[in-house]
Amino acid sequence: MILHTISGAPCGWRALLGFAFKQIDVEVRYLDGSRREHETPTFLELNPRAKVPVLEADGLVLRDSIAILAWLESAYPARPLFGRTTEETAAIWQMLLECAEYLQPATNGVVFPVFAGDGEASAANTQAAENLRAAAKVLDGECEFLERTLGERRFLCGPDPSAADAVAFAEIGRVQRAIETKPHVMASLGYLRLEQRFPHLSAWYGRVSDLPGVAATAPIHWRAALRPRERLRFS
Repeated sequence: MILHTISGAPCGWRALLGFAFKQIDVEVRYLDGSRREHETPTFLELNPRAKVPVLEADGLVLRDSIAILAWLESAYPARPLFGRTTEETAAIWQMLLECAEYLQPATNGVVFPVFAGDGEASAANTQAAENLRAAAKVLDGECEFLERTLGERRFLCGPDPSAADAVAFAEIGRVQRAIETKPHVMASLGYLRLEQRFPHLSAWYGRVSDLPGVAATAPIHWRAALRPRERLRFS
């Protein structure tokens, strides 16, 4: 199996987390987004929408991260990502879709300008700074929702990691990366340390981080050595 993605793309990251949670090996091919490699004719044959991730598996081509997670569940039922009962499945799908529809845009609203450097003057009285502070309030609400959800749970939907955790982890991972690399900007937005404001969310992030194989799914440009192609072995 081959997964095509771009380093740092949250949808590609969530798909990789599905492989890690299920302990299934996969070859990862990282495209260079700065060189628009996802818009080349070769890649457009796989996905005319020029989006990542794309999974190639025995002649099957899947071009959506949630579809990839659902396919993994059907093809490899061990270590379920979508629960064991109808009630668990419904709860996981609901949380997964809420994270995709609300948490991801909220994260984008903060980390995109922060990583781009537009947030350096976040305390200034400018329209960009005002927009960033407003975006941070939206992210606050989503983090508070997860904080309440995780108050008495190890993972978002119960005692085991699920597809919902994969979606949420990729978003909170980007928030944590912004805290680590842009501490002054994030502190001005109220994100000095995740554990100070959201202790349950921070503890959950640590639990997921410690799961087997999860560290290997992190964006390669966050690591010292860049490997455009690598085989992730989880089994």
